Amino acid sequence: MKRFRYAVAVAAAAVLALTACSANNDTGGGDSGVAADGTATVKAKELTVWTSTGDQPYVREAYKNFEQKFGVKVNLVEITADGLENQVQTKWASGDRPDLLEYHATALFWALNPAKNMIEMSNMPYVQRSGELYKTAGSLDGKIYAAITVGPGLFGMYYNKKVLADAGLSAPKTYADLENICTTLKQKAPGVATIYEAGGSQWPTQIQILMNLAGAEKSQNYSGELLTKKATLDDPAGPFVAALTQYKKLQSMGCFNKDATTAKSEPSFKALADGKAAFLPQSTSSLPQLTAVYGDDLAKASAAIGWASPSASSTTSAWSPSFNGTWYVPKTGNADRESTALAFIQWITTDGYQDYLTSTKRFPALTGATATTPTGINQEFWNAYEADKALAVNANLVGFSAQFPTLMSGLLSGQYTPEQAAKLAQEALAQGAKSAHVTGW
Repeated sequence: MKRFRYAVAVAAAAVLALTACSANNDTGGGDSGVAADGTATVKAKELTVWTSTGDQPYVREAYKNFEQKFGVKVNLVEITADGLENQVQTKWASGDRPDLLEYHATALFWALNPAKNMIEMSNMPYVQRSGELYKTAGSLDGKIYAAITVGPGLFGMYYNKKVLADAGLSAPKTYADLENICTTLKQKAPGVATIYEAGGSQWPTQIQILMNLAGAEKSQNYSGELLTKKATLDDPAGPFVAALTQYKKLQSMGCFNKDATTAKSEPSFKALADGKAAFLPQSTSSLPQLTAVYGDDLAKASAAIGWASPSASSTTSAWSPSFNGTWYVPKTGNADRESTALAFIQWITTDGYQDYLTSTKRFPALTGATATTPTGINQEFWNAYEADKALAVNANLVGFSAQFPTLMSGLLSGQYTPEQAAKLAQEALAQGAKSAHVTGW
């Protein structure tokens, strides 16, 4: 299995601006001076971990295995997946810290002021087995703060095979195909929503735009042009405005579920399985939630559900590093707890890694382990990853990525036109780039 070699930071969701958070995140526990070089040992009897309610089962299993092997009680602080970033930022700004933080390997973690508040892990042994991963993810100013343990996720659309087959349709390759499918389904299956949109959860509304722009990112390095000011998000003739306009067109055609502005992500998988929706924009990381609808039977889910990666004018997948299985060690000032947290990182990336990777059923992020041979829909994920793909366009767009979900919610609800949303997006990018001291801003 080809190893995951490249990565970028991608914002899956966020609602606070980088600059607003950075100013308030300087209160913490201080540095205990524990060495982060692979020599830390278990010294504490318990650890507190901030995690997501949307955490994958393999992550929870890793905590249990650590507890059993080392006799350390792991206290999970579950933070709701919807608005997780906002809640983490708020707790962080108050000076609250966990011993381990599971979080994005994106520019979003910069807002936690890692240089002051997190233990640098550049000298941990796992870094040497991670290829070029930390050149673009989990690091800041050349210093590594994250431990990324699983391979990338892709953004795309799950689709109900029977709904499409009954209407004589096949999976879309472009957004033009998606429009045609919508038109046909409205005629042949009027009770089916072509696309399930979850505006009530905000973060899923980004996915269609990331998909739409994947072709532009691959063909012209669109995000690079934006960061070097060769392009702007609010260019009326640019890819971003076109993607937003396409999104509104699909909505105005009646291609979304009727409750798109308020619907939550959680019931979306059952709606897809029940044939109430034909397509569900999602990440491959959400496969466990989908298979849960089928009694955790991957074969049954794979027989019913397929995976499509349409973009504006090609079949190109947008991909990103995983939130699940990415950890940070905050400075708490408690040497025993910091040592134990580092010992967890050391264990999960060495002696515990093969069993952990096997349980994830994902691509490895580290050398020295063998991934499970993909089957069913996992094989479709692998095929998509091996075909045309591009880093998610918002990966390094500091400031914009933090505001992206809010802007999309405004677009979906009718608060903003595509042009207005694009103007606000450009302003957010400019503010974020200046705050991050990006060259030329």
